Amino acid sequence: MSNPVVTVIIPTYNRRRWISECLESIKAQTYKNLETLVIDDCSTDGTVEWLRDTPDYDFVTVHVQPQNGGASVARNTGIKMARGELIVFIDSDDLLAPNHIEKAVAIFNAEENIGLFACDSTIIDTEGEVLHSGRTWHEIQSEIRNYPARTGVRTLKDVFIFSNIFPGFTLPKRVFEQIGDFDQSIFPMDDYDLMLRVAGAGYGIYYCHEALALRREHTGQCSGPANSVDTCRKQILTLEAALKRNSELRSAGPEIRKRMAQAKLELAISRLKAGERFDGSADMLRAIGTDPTKITDIGRVGYRRLRRVLTSG
Repeated sequence: MSNPVVTVIIPTYNRRRWISECLESIKAQTYKNLETLVIDDCSTDGTVEWLRDTPDYDFVTVHVQPQNGGASVARNTGIKMARGELIVFIDSDDLLAPNHIEKAVAIFNAEENIGLFACDSTIIDTEGEVLHSGRTWHEIQSEIRNYPARTGVRTLKDVFIFSNIFPGFTLPKRVFEQIGDFDQSIFPMDDYDLMLRVAGAGYGIYYCHEALALRREHTGQCSGPANSVDTCRKQILTLEAALKRNSELRSAGPEIRKRMAQAKLELAISRLKAGERFDGSADMLRAIGTDPTKITDIGRVGYRRLRRVLTSG
């Protein structure tokens, strides 16, 4: 696969404000053997008309979905259309660093049995300004979860314990033919589910600890704070499905139990913040029942903070 065609798939829905930046990041790639597909999910902001009327983006193939079905469905449409041997995913409000695709192709050429390439991301705001003093997504998450993020091949157990961020996921098209497409029913955890299914099929997950993508944070994100309860609930469903598919995980050590307990604790805190006191308290008890050491984590949250949440409103 020394110089494969690489298909970049960009699902979009009412992202006219940012999609030009995304496309400029594709034009700036140091790897040039590219096909670029924009799958529009029935935008109402003029995205399609603007793309088709802008000569700078005549390298883009625009496909309009027959009905709004969600980002996962749009990605699956792109996979079926793709000519590339490798497929790169980037959302229309995010960007790729100029050397992202070149790095990904090099890894697939150098490493055996890699089913997915992932990388770190710089976090930017609506105007493209870098957030968190330049600390990357995985630097922040590694500190929160006390998990070291290092470049290299990751196993199914590694992925179960600590997931990678989505922008820039790169996979061989043949992997989709084996494991199936994205699952819209668990969106926005469809990317995590995909990674777990790839690892569960026996492929290595290669993580590059470099910020080769930029992830934009804004209020319209489906995985943002406003949708925290749904995202946490979908995370638990995703992890439970992985345990059901891969029986070896259930006997892979205490880290698996701790991971499930952590997911339940995250759901509990999200529900308490959302005012769902009964369900939040029940999920907190479930977290402790799964792993009693989570009592310590609950203590870190702080008695005063929990009391404020429980008594607010």
